Amino acid sequence: MRFSSPAQILCWLILPLLLLAPFSSQAGQPLRMGVLQIEDVVPFYLAEQQGFFQEQGIDVELVPFLSALERDSALTAEAIDGAINDPIGAILFDRGRSLLRITSLGLGQTPAEGPFAILVAPRSTIKTVEDLKGVEIGVSRATIIEYVTERLLRSSGFAPGEIRTIDVKKMPIRMQMLLSGSIQAATLPEPLASIAVGGGARLLISDAQAEQSLSQTVIVFRSTVLGQRRADVAAFFRGYRRAVEALNERPEDYRELFVTIGRIPADLASRYPIPRYPLPEPFSRELYEPVIGWLAERQLAPPLAYETMVSTDFLGPRQDQ
Repeated sequence: MRFSSPAQILCWLILPLLLLAPFSSQAGQPLRMGVLQIEDVVPFYLAEQQGFFQEQGIDVELVPFLSALERDSALTAEAIDGAINDPIGAILFDRGRSLLRITSLGLGQTPAEGPFAILVAPRSTIKTVEDLKGVEIGVSRATIIEYVTERLLRSSGFAPGEIRTIDVKKMPIRMQMLLSGSIQAATLPEPLASIAVGGGARLLISDAQAEQSLSQTVIVFRSTVLGQRRADVAAFFRGYRRAVEALNERPEDYRELFVTIGRIPADLASRYPIPRYPLPEPFSRELYEPVIGWLAERQLAPPLAYETMVSTDFLGPRQDQ
């Protein structure tokens, strides 16, 4: 190849640096990941514990939060770079402002992963799912809980007008109201559903019984982080992948960690099923479309195109290595 001018030579010298710039690591700065104390984030902690992030040359700081509200406040303040979330929460946080992108599926590739269940109170006269028509079900409105509740009941033949809910934001309070009979039914995730069953509640239907996954968690990153620290994000996911592989290969080796992070009660600790975690992969269009359709139908969010909310190239230029 011949260069006809000094300017062309300069361009060819600079071009590789420009191409690499978006993928360069910000040395010395940890990648701060917001986590909730749920079983979905066990691979985060396993990667930290086993040094899988360090193997990939990335310093990851896990920042625990007690609630989604606290996590979202930290995202807004740019105090964390990414977080565990669910697709409903991620879209409602963003609302088309390009603040964050969904980068990977967490749990929920299959119905058996991270299921939610509708349960009835210990002495309730409700016997079947059909009996839930017109009954107030405790949920947290405009969340993945309400989304799963509606999809479960619609798939059971309920008309929209036959589904009634009552807003009880805090899950432990919702479970206690169910066990005390203050509400006749409630939707709970695991392990609270199992705890409620241990307290006398009866499980009527779970999305683990559905033909397709209805509930998922996702890993999100702020859009500016994806733009400026792509190499770090790619390194994070390589470490995360190593943790998922180790966990799936020898789940019982990590039961103590799983029980601690997932806050599994002592009486369930030895037999609580450890799910098989999916390898990191883009959140699929098949899973995205029902979620955005549900949000748009309720005018909770604009009908955002898949490409505006989901990043499918987070592994960066080294994904094949």
